[in-house]
Amino acid sequence: MTTHPLPRGEPNNLASGYSTTDQRYVGWFHELDAWTEYWDIYHAETRGRYYFGDGQTEDGLLTRFLPRTQYPPAFVAWTSMALLSGSADDFVAEVRIPDVAAAVMELDALVARLFSKHFGDASETNVQADYLEGIFRFATDSLPPATERHARIPDGDWRKPTAGSHTLDGDLMWFAWALQLEAAHAIVGKDEGHARRALLLAGVASGCPANFAWRGHRRTRTEYNADAETASLLRKRGLQWTSDFHAAAAEVHALYRIREWGAEA
Repeated sequence: MTTHPLPRGEPNNLASGYSTTDQRYVGWFHELDAWTEYWDIYHAETRGRYYFGDGQTEDGLLTRFLPRTQYPPAFVAWTSMALLSGSADDFVAEVRIPDVAAAVMELDALVARLFSKHFGDASETNVQADYLEGIFRFATDSLPPATERHARIPDGDWRKPTAGSHTLDGDLMWFAWALQLEAAHAIVGKDEGHARRALLLAGVASGCPANFAWRGHRRTRTEYNADAETASLLRKRGLQWTSDFHAAAAEVHALYRIREWGAEA
């Protein structure tokens, strides 16, 4: 397994004057992006390993299970499972193929290190509530701006329009995130990282509809609106999903069906 040490003193894209909570949320999302989409700016030494590669010598771990120029079998199996046209067994079989499993777990190890750095122990209730608040703010684009990153992205770069925000504009990436978490669970089961994966998946199940309701990327459940009542409901449900990985996965699959079909089944 190829790993890279986490650097000390990496820019967190947040000027002084914001709360420590703001700084921690921004630091977490900044580092996730710095190792993946913005690897060439912050971690050129990885050659895009934690993304889709550099187009030269590194193919990238995501290439093995997420779509870019093609649709990998693991992604096709996940979408079929979510759309009820394929089985969970088919998905498990695809993600347990050795090179796919190795990619999934190498990414899982990176995320584990970053999560521990910014949040701590995912089994603690206060950490769960803290993370879910962070993902809600990420989903609704209510975190402080990424001014340092925006300044470093040149004009004409396809990432420039979104580089200044800590949020997610590609709606399919919510489901790609869930795929990786479900794949890791299928590979290793309830190991020492299970609480973290369950929390992250609960974050997808609550963050995705918040993103769609507040930012209008896609349709979501009709009961969700961009209001305080929905925010409270999603926080409550998110906490419930942290203790039930399969229920969180089932909710993400239902949200994907709404995305694809335009209505609740």
